[in-house]
Amino acid sequence: MLLLKQLGDLFSQNYFLIRLFNSIHVQLFRITNGWLLGSLAGLPSLLLTTKGRRTGKLRTSALIYLEWENKYLIVASYGGNPKPPAWLLNIKKNGNVTVHIPGMKLDATAKVAGPNIRDVVWPKLLEFYPSFGTYEELSGRTIPVVILDPLIQN
Repeated sequence: MLLLKQLGDLFSQNYFLIRLFNSIHVQLFRITNGWLLGSLAGLPSLLLTTKGRRTGKLRTSALIYLEWENKYLIVASYGGNPKPPAWLLNIKKNGNVTVHIPGMKLDATAKVAGPNIRDVVWPKLLEFYPSFGTYEELSGRTIPVVILDPLIQN
């Protein structure tokens, strides 16, 4: 966990590094089906693929996640940036996403948690990754929590 905190501190508000690391993370995750970087310093990570709100192109981001009630929680922190990450804007326009977890790809519906649910899960997320609190302070905004609800696979 200390390593992840140090990485978080290094990347916090360094958007060039965030984008560079995301690009490398996505490629290594895909090539190895999550065997490499399916876990980041002990925290599980996934690939989230959204449809670009302006271009319609598929966009993929690597994110850490927390399982909660058979769903996955992700946090739109963008390393403390005052602006939200593009993937959040994409899901606000189209909540149909693909989630790639090590060894498994699934379709899901993504939606921003309302205030009541956020109040319940935010303490769990801070326990899971305390730097989310720092990112929220740095950003000057309430960081949205997104719920990924997997669709039943037949």
